[in-house]
Amino acid sequence: MSGRRSDPRAVFFLLAAVVSALLVPVLPHEPHKPSLDWVGWTLCVAFVVLAVLSWLDHRSRLRR
Repeated sequence: MSGRRSDPRAVFFLLAAVVSALLVPVLPHEPHKPSLDWVGWTLCVAFVVLAVLSWLDHRSRLRR
């Protein structure tokens, strides 16, 4: 990479986590059907974990 200090993958994953969190309240809730809120929150957690792992990967490559 050309000396970048920020990891574009980590930034993308963090933005995806924020968008997922913002979309959870607008998920439709249908009576007599299970709630799907857990999907949005699971995506948020997964995107944050991916962002951290991506940032750690980027940081380790800069040290070489």
